[in-house]
This record gives sequence, C-alpha cells and structure tokens, in this order.
Amino acid sequence: MASLRVLWLLLASVLFATGCARGPETAVLRADVQARLDALFGRPVLVIEDLRRQGSAPYAGASDGAGQAIVYFNARLRFAEPYDPSDWQGLNPQLIAKALGATDQGVVGLRSGRMAPGSELRAHGSLVYRREGQSWQAAEFDAPVAPSVASVPAQARSRADELIQRLAQLVDTSPALDRQRRQQIVTEELDRALQNIQLRLDRTGERPVVAAGPAGGEYARFVKSLTARLEADRGIDVAYTEGSIANAFMIERGRARFGLVQSDVAAAAVTGEGVFAMVGPMGNLRAVASLFPEPLHVVVRSDTGIDDIAGLAGKRIAPGMTGSGTRFTALATLAAHGLVPGTFVEAEATGPGEALAALADGQLDALLVVTSAPWQELLQRGPESGLKVLALDPAAIARVAAEQHGAVPMEIPARTYPNQGEAIATVGATALLVAGRDTPVPVVTGVLEMLFGAGASAAHGVSAARLSREQALVGITLPLHDAAARYFETNHVQ
Repeated sequence: MASLRVLWLLLASVLFATGCARGPETAVLRADVQARLDALFGRPVLVIEDLRRQGSAPYAGASDGAGQAIVYFNARLRFAEPYDPSDWQGLNPQLIAKALGATDQGVVGLRSGRMAPGSELRAHGSLVYRREGQSWQAAEFDAPVAPSVASVPAQARSRADELIQRLAQLVDTSPALDRQRRQQIVTEELDRALQNIQLRLDRTGERPVVAAGPAGGEYARFVKSLTARLEADRGIDVAYTEGSIANAFMIERGRARFGLVQSDVAAAAVTGEGVFAMVGPMGNLRAVASLFPEPLHVVVRSDTGIDDIAGLAGKRIAPGMTGSGTRFTALATLAAHGLVPGTFVEAEATGPGEALAALADGQLDALLVVTSAPWQELLQRGPESGLKVLALDPAAIARVAAEQHGAVPMEIPARTYPNQGEAIATVGATALLVAGRDTPVPVVTGVLEMLFGAGASAAHGVSAARLSREQALVGITLPLHDAAARYFETNHVQ
C-alpha cells in the first residue's frame, strides 16, 4: 500500500508539472497573439488566419517566484492593410518577429517592397505565460537567437587543437603575474594574431574580412547574418571593432575588405574633416550600398524628471566609445543643443550594452547611441524598465543636418518601444556598406546580388526585408565602387 501511495504521489506530481508547463488553450493563445499584433500596429493590420499549438515546456521562473511556461505555435497570417517592411519611416519588421516570439528566420513570407492586402505570412512563434492562481497570463518574452557554429577544416584541426591547448596552459599556469593580467596579455596578443590571419586570408582571396562594430551591436548582428548567407559559398571573417571610425581606418589601410560605416562618418572620412583632420582625406573608401537608417537614441530613466536634451546639463552622460560613429554624431548633436564638453559629466567609455546596464542601475543619467530602431538591447528591457527615448529640439535637428554632411532628420516610429505612443523626432545617419577601392568587381557584385537579388529578402529572414534596392543609394556620402555604380545603373536605381 505504501508503494502504491508513493506511485500515486509521483503520478500526481508529474501531472501537476505537465499541467503547469502546458499554459492556456489554443483559443486563449490565439487571442493573446492577435492582441500583441494589434498593439504593435495600433489596429488589426496583420490578422491570424490559422494558429495551431505545437506544445509547451516549463520556462524560467519569474522574479517573484511565479511559475512560467513557454507555448509554441505555428500560425498563418494575412495582411488586412498594405505594409512595406522596407519603408524606413515605418515599423521595422523585426518588431513583427518580436510580437510573435519568433527568431529572424521564424517568420516566412516577408519581402522587401509593398506587401499588398491579402499577402500571407507563416510564423513559428512562442509566447511565455505566467501562472496567476488558476489562470495563465501572457508575459514578456525575448525571441531566441539561433546559435552560430564556426567550422574548422579537418586537416587543420589537430594542429589547431595543439595550439589552443598550449594557449590554455599559458592562461592556467601560475607565474608571478596574476591571472587577470595573464589573460589580458594573451587576449591582446591573440587579437593581433587574429587580425593578421584574417588579413592574409583576405589577400589570398579566400575569406574577405568585414569590419563590424562591437560584438552584440546592430552592425555585428548584420554582419553575422551576412556570414550565414555566405556560408554555402566561401564565408567571411568578422573583425569586431569600436565602430564606424575604426572601420573606416581598417578599410583605408587595407586591413578589411568591407565594413559598415555611418554616412556622416563616411562623409568626414572622405573629406578629411573632424576626427579625420590629422590624417587627411581617405581615398580608398568606396560605397557599396546604403543598408538601413540609424536614428540617434537619447535614452534616460523616466524617474529622473529629464524630459528634453536641455535637462542633460551637468548630468552623467555616455556619448559613445572613442572610434565609434555614435560618439561622432552624439557630440555634434549635444553641441547643437548648447551642450559642449565641460557642460556635462562624460562617463567612462563603454559599449552601448554596458552603458545601458549602467543607466538602468542608476550609474548614468543618459546615454546616446546611433543604431537601427528598434535598438534590440533597449527593446529587451521590456515595458517595466523605466527607460525612455527623448525627442530632439527641432532647431537643433536642422542645425545638425545642415552642418554634418550625411546626417539627416529622422523619426523613430510610434510603438517602436513599449509605452511609446508618438513618433520621436531625432537625427540620424544611414548604415553604409563600404569597400576598399581595389576590392574585385566580381566580389562586390556578388555581395550586391546576395543583398538585393530576386527573392533575397524572402529567403534570408525578417532583417533582410528591411533592405531595399530602391533605397540603396539614399544617404551615400562616398564615391560608389565601380561594381556598385554598374549594378545600380543596370537595375535603373538612381
């Protein structure tokens, strides 16, 4: 009897756990997904035609200890109104994936250009629910990120493993230096070696080097996506950098074949102005295409009472890392509002992700970052973060646009971020794909075909739908690469 009682208890616990993990029924799930989509667009623009539950699993417990479950689904959706994911003034299609709890590749059917009413999407999505008494309530959820796997040629594996083991021994041994200092030395030397390896491979024509921004930033995400698309071909090597200024120097000096550079930074580089005055005009830089808009975000905590840029006087501000395009644009924008160095306290230079964490913890009063909207790190903070983006003064926007070649007035569309009911006026730049002047024509043409060729956006996920051949020359502030000029002329893009 005792054993039978134990068996019943075990069975009951399994059933309870299963029930807790299950979440709501299909009808509730469908209604919640539709509500998220309606909130995103402000009305029923993307309508669920069919939704089928695909199972559930326990999810990490909430901060207050409440149980949570993640529920997976497949859905077929239809546009009730026109939508253009490549419209730079409209909602970024990444927000659709966010609302559906899907990865970049989890939404199928989006393509660059106007989606007519009746156009269909298919989604493999998920929603997280928290248990509240006997009911389930939808919770915020960050879409999963597909892992990337780097391949190592079989013939090189044994020697590479040997070298890695020797490097590990250098870090793990215990000489007079402390472990942190040893790791710093090894890291610095490895970084130099990696740059040299990448450059040599690039020169052989095997694997071109692309200069991205900081790891985890928007440039790095785009280049990672580019890497995935080239995987079936020869691939690329990614050089993580401080940002646009560093990328321009790498291309100019032949240390990278391609790189992403803000349009206003590129304008200063080619004329030898501003931060480039000491080195003079850079003659090796050539534009391949304009990729996407990058509005300036000025982020503050809602509880500080700071409602405009003037309120940043005397405050602790992170205007971006040295070598970044963010810092280039941020300092010009602050100056246009009357805030020059000395009128605010500049925080120690860190990446945008670290600055955002410091802001949320109360160690900063504001940060500035030039990035695609939505800025993923800010979006992931959710509606309870207490963070907001400030609008710029219209006169200052006009001043920056007039004085900073490549900077243009922009808006962050309404509902891009939680609790953002109106569009936010700001200034920004476009992200340019830049190549060295001597980059072979077939290489540049191949990249352009990959980005803008027939069916490219539909095949390469949500982010690619943002790319538009028709807008590929918007914000160009460099001479076009010969291959790009020929490509756009052939395709009648002006």
